Order: sequence, then C-alpha cells, then structure tokens
Amino acid sequence: MKSVILAAGQGTRMRPLSYIIPKVLLPVRGKPVLDYLLANLETLDIEHHYVVVSEQYDIVQTYLEKTGMDNVSVIKGLGWETGGDLSISLEEIGKNQDIVVMNGDIITDVKLSELYDFHLEKKAPVSMALFELNDQEEAKRFGQIYLQNDCSISEFLEKNEKLARKSNLVNVGFYIFGKDFLSRNLEYFRPHRFKLETELFPDLAKNHLLYGLPMKINYWWDVGTMSSYLKAEHFFINGQGIIPP
Repeated sequence: MKSVILAAGQGTRMRPLSYIIPKVLLPVRGKPVLDYLLANLETLDIEHHYVVVSEQYDIVQTYLEKTGMDNVSVIKGLGWETGGDLSISLEEIGKNQDIVVMNGDIITDVKLSELYDFHLEKKAPVSMALFELNDQEEAKRFGQIYLQNDCSISEFLEKNEKLARKSNLVNVGFYIFGKDFLSRNLEYFRPHRFKLETELFPDLAKNHLLYGLPMKINYWWDVGTMSSYLKAEHFFINGQGIIPP
C-alpha cells in the first residue's frame, strides 16, 4: 500500500506565513502538519509515502532529507486542485496498489486502520472517513453526505448555504482508493484541473462506487485558514498561548 498527501495548494489563506514556509510544514505546537499526517498512517502497512507539492518543492525536499525520512518522496504537482494533483501523482507512482489519499491541511486522530478494515470488508472501490458534526452553524462550512444502510454513499454534495441541511455527516478528508478501481477506471484520472469533492466524489456516489465510514474522532482541524490554524494551536497547548512558527 502507498499513501499520497495532497499539499499542492498555494496556501494563499495562510499568508504571510506560507510565503516562507510551505503549508504542509507549518508547525502546530512546534510539529509540522506533515508529521501529524504521517502519524495517522502508522497503523497501516505503508510501503512508501508521497507528498504532492507545487510551490516550495525544494523546501519540503530539504526537510525530508534533514529529518532522514527515507520512505517519503516529494512529487511536483501543478496546483491543479485535489483531483488534478492526485492524477499527476498516480502517473508517477502507478495504480497497482491500494492507495491512502489525505488532504494536506488536516490534523485529526482518525484511526485509518479502522477505515482500511472497513474498505476490505465492504470490498469498496473507494472509501472515505466521515464524522458527525452536530453544530449546525459550523456544519454550514461543509458539504452533506447521505449514507445508505450498506454504508454506500448515495449523495455527496459540496457546501451550499442555500441548501437545507438534512445530514450531519461530513468528509474527514482521508480516503482509500482500491487498486482494482484505480486500474479499471483510468478515465477518472486523466490529468487535468478538477476537484475530487465537486467532480469525482459526486459521480462515484451516483454510480454506487463510494462508501463511507462514520468514525469517532476526538479532534479535527483544517489548518488551511489562519483562524483554524490558531484554534489548533490553542487546542494542542491547552489554551496557554501560541507557539509562533
């Protein structure tokens, strides 16, 4: 099994910090976001990790060399959104193994071994981790996911504040793509600019190819915005202050 961390965004919402530090290396309580993501993968038998970046490629490469992470490689992306950059990475790493895909700006304690067990049990083409968000106001920031009794996803809707909210299930940002699905559905991964969340996942849901596992997680932070980044800092240091990057 391999993993792909999608971190090719320009980090415009994290400026001025991201001018000098790639978003995936921004520290939360002194530890880069990348390290948190790799820790999520420790319960899985991962052969190699790939980090897709566009700008500041050399900085990420230098960090990996300095820290001796021999089983992590950097792939040069084009900033073609989550789908486009995943497609570029698959051209390099191949489609002959199951692949764990992660958004590069998420810090959470999700147990990916549980998601992979679910993926195998359901013989799912594509699986995603879900969590229930009961704060209706906060939920407006996310899309809606409708789950059937067999845990297949019947609808995957991106956020739309005009749409009445009927589901509290939201996307964690961690996925497993089965090798059979990857090798047999090449048309989904033609390299071009597209988002997984607005093009691929809604289409997979319509074709009964997407499964979701509601999971219990203790924390989830999208550190792609400055406000959420600072909240994550406060959370991990118990409100005692902010450690500057």
